[in-house]
Amino acid sequence: MSKLLDIFKKKNNEHYEIFITTRPNSSHAESYRKIPLNLRYFNVDNEPRVIQISSSMPGEYKTTTSTNLAAVYGEAGHKVVLIDCDLRRPKVHRATNLLNDVGLTNYLVDKINYDELIKKSEYGFDVITSGETVPYPHVVLNSLKFQELLNTLRKEYDYIIVDSPPILLVTDSLILSEKVDTTLFVINQKVAKKTDVREALQLLENSKAKVSGVILSNVSKKYINYSHYGKYY
Repeated sequence: MSKLLDIFKKKNNEHYEIFITTRPNSSHAESYRKIPLNLRYFNVDNEPRVIQISSSMPGEYKTTTSTNLAAVYGEAGHKVVLIDCDLRRPKVHRATNLLNDVGLTNYLVDKINYDELIKKSEYGFDVITSGETVPYPHVVLNSLKFQELLNTLRKEYDYIIVDSPPILLVTDSLILSEKVDTTLFVINQKVAKKTDVREALQLLENSKAKVSGVILSNVSKKYINYSHYGKYY
């Protein structure tokens, strides 16, 4: 049984490595550790605590960024919860080796209680999985109960990471951008199109989203400046 579980975890998690725990001394992990430092200076007087991760299109490593950022805050001793708000194509449960039997949607439609909503991960942070599929995700995310949930979580957690869908495919991320403290925009350097990035950022601007920065993922090695500090990685 243990061997089967290990195989399941490996298959389930192969594209969503949480470097903070798997390779804590790698350059990838160090890059993620810099994000909270930069966010702290985005608003010195009111540091963002509810942080949305989004992108223009799928395949930009949003979930990898979300899970690693949650792990960074957890590593620093903070209480963190990661919410999977990609209700159409959820991935957080795969990245964290958790079941998506019940989750956010179940809670918002009163099928489970708050005590059943939060799940513990093995990576130092809590998780709210997406839950069952619903016909109109944007309506659920724009509900008063979801706003009340965020308010409750603010009281219990130091940081709330919100993994959200691609901006150009659905309106969900734009709705979420109005409810969070800040938005981080992920760009896959190898596949992202300039036109898509411009359009997505324009939509965020039109929604008055507070975009605090851009994270460049999947960067080609030829653009990385390896210095003598590389030996530490």
